[in-house]
Amino acid sequence: MGKIGNKNDRGVQINMENIVFYFELHQPFRLRPLRMQDNATAMDIFWEEKNREIFKRISENAYIPATQTLMESGIKSTFSMSGTFIEQAMKYSPKTLDIIEDYVKSGMCELMGETYFHSLASIWDEEEFEYQVREQTKTMKNIFNYSPVSFRNTELIYNNRIAEMAKNMGFRNIIAEGTDEISKNFSPNYRYVAPSGINLYLRNYSMSDNISFRFSNTVWNEYPLTADKYAKWIQNSPGDIMNLYMDYETFGEHQRKETGIFDFIRYLSKYIEDYGIKTIKIDEIAKEHNARGMVSIEKTISWADTRRDLSAWLGNAMQNEAFNRLKLCSASDNKEIWRYMQTSDLIYYMSMGNPEDFTVHEYFNPYRSPYLAFIYYMFALDNTCSSHNERIE
Repeated sequence: MGKIGNKNDRGVQINMENIVFYFELHQPFRLRPLRMQDNATAMDIFWEEKNREIFKRISENAYIPATQTLMESGIKSTFSMSGTFIEQAMKYSPKTLDIIEDYVKSGMCELMGETYFHSLASIWDEEEFEYQVREQTKTMKNIFNYSPVSFRNTELIYNNRIAEMAKNMGFRNIIAEGTDEISKNFSPNYRYVAPSGINLYLRNYSMSDNISFRFSNTVWNEYPLTADKYAKWIQNSPGDIMNLYMDYETFGEHQRKETGIFDFIRYLSKYIEDYGIKTIKIDEIAKEHNARGMVSIEKTISWADTRRDLSAWLGNAMQNEAFNRLKLCSASDNKEIWRYMQTSDLIYYMSMGNPEDFTVHEYFNPYRSPYLAFIYYMFALDNTCSSHNERIE
């Protein structure tokens, strides 16, 4: 367990031993805003110009400089990359893949398994789920010569059954959200195991969100968040590991360069070193820390919105109709396009959310309206996912 009470050679008290940085790298193939009267073909449904524009912008603002910063700072981290992210990187920004490959080859970056299409397959079709995970794993092997042993599901959607499926596919580790309900009994700052025996790590969402959401919030009572302040918070936290999981776009896109986010990371690496705290990859945790106990999570959770459940995708009638129609399309002749239509973002755009989540939903929605997102999605399904070229009635 942790060396609580020890001091480093500078006489600084040590509580926390390790930090785990995990980053999600994902971009969807957004749907073109088309309607029935446009008479589009299956290949017209994807919004090529918008997808290119967004990916190239985020690559320059976030993916490339963030990875350079992590490497230069000697920070270890763990990445999960969807297949749709990889495809767009290959098309729009090969430099992004090059620098990630350099980071992986350095030994500082672990790659995780996930669903290739960043889908909701885990909650409705075990066979489809396994297919997509296998495809993403093959992609990691083909591009990075890397075989993942840790797993994260789409949007940290998690329950005991999903953990069991991951274990059966050969993964050693899985991550999940440390919701308020779970954290009442299980601090996210320790290693656990799921009932299936797979190692389970819980996200410390409060400390993660201090960076990803609150860093540049001038009305936050802890603003400005400096590296030394944050390092002290970590150092004073009880437990063995600080699990900081967030979107990779946090660095340079959601929190712009002008906010000082990259300097924050550079200085944080120095301050945590002063406290004797190291960054480690997810698959290294078991070598450093004993399991605290077993955590059983039967109710499905996620890291989305304040509810931390499936309501970000299945919270209203439009989303449920779209999701049910999607499932009916599984026999489509256009199987590949049908899989791209499974990408969770496309249904997320239809969410109206709670009032406290509305700003986040509006930020990510390229159509600025959940109703338009529903119209465009249903048209795309009707136009591409029919079996034997018959429209779904």
